[in-house]
Amino acid sequence: MSWRLAVRRGAAALAGAAMLTAAPGLSRAQEAGDAAAAELLFQQAIELMKQGHHGEACPRLAESQRLDPGVGTLMYLAACHEKLGQSASAWATYREAADAARRNGQPDRERTAREAAAALEARLSSLVVDVPEASVAPGLSVRRNGQEVGPVLWGMPVPVNPGTYTLEASAPGRLPWSSAVAVDPSGGTVTVTVPPLAEAPPAPSAPPAAPAAPTMASAGPAAARVAPAAPPARTAPPAAAGMPAQRTVALVVAGAGVAGVGVSAALGFAARARQDDAGPYCDGDLCDPEGIVIRGQALDIARAGTVVAIAGAAALAAAGVLWFTAGSPRASAGARPAVQIGLGPAGLSIGGRF
Repeated sequence: MSWRLAVRRGAAALAGAAMLTAAPGLSRAQEAGDAAAAELLFQQAIELMKQGHHGEACPRLAESQRLDPGVGTLMYLAACHEKLGQSASAWATYREAADAARRNGQPDRERTAREAAAALEARLSSLVVDVPEASVAPGLSVRRNGQEVGPVLWGMPVPVNPGTYTLEASAPGRLPWSSAVAVDPSGGTVTVTVPPLAEAPPAPSAPPAAPAAPTMASAGPAAARVAPAAPPARTAPPAAAGMPAQRTVALVVAGAGVAGVGVSAALGFAARARQDDAGPYCDGDLCDPEGIVIRGQALDIARAGTVVAIAGAAALAAAGVLWFTAGSPRASAGARPAVQIGLGPAGLSIGGRF
């Protein structure tokens, strides 16, 4: 085995090891990035709610809950829905928060959420989609505001937010039906009955086929003599040599490394902001229980930032190895690449001509 082949195999093994090391770090970086984004959205939503902008706060709380679920976020989201008059959404979210609090061993929050849901339950508005047996047809589909209402929900009072709803029904071979209904915010039940769908008229028959055009043989020898010759086929130009696949992978890994460094910086700022939030609950190094929780959260975010920074650095190192060990167009044209790898007190060094 030549020394150049041995060097290339060693560099490839080093690149593979670096990528395997970076992969778990990138996954943890994604999780940490989601947590940081969820915290940022949560803080923005709280400020918007204080200013009375609940229509802007609710979507931020919902997205924060999706990225990093928490009982506290659910409680705020339910309260936000309630402020907007969305009684059914608030009731369902309070019940979800109570179940989550029970699973997490938080009896106080569970009790608060269940009491809030019970207070809303008496004011809920319900919508009944009634489908009599005479209206049931093969393949019948019933929709409420574009969402499918399954047969198991037909005839059942379903809590809904006050507002206007469009009911639609369709079936193969039947004319579609639709109706709009308003649900009052004062509570009560509204029933909409789906009528039997009328038969659709038969489809028009297809027009007769046009007569076939005469062929060259039936047109006679004269037509054959004047038929134009087919143009010569054009050959596609040779494809230009592109970037080696290994360098494309290097660029992707480098992008992930840069993203990891950016996320690490964002987590650092988030940790500092969370640490500042503990100020009202602490006197120097002495904190009440709320301050201890907040400082613990800040420490977790800072640790996540450190993990992301290490993962980003590993990805950048892997990208460098992949880039400098890849072949180049000049090498394929006849230039002979040379690679030198050395191990010294400062670490691993890679050099040569590519």
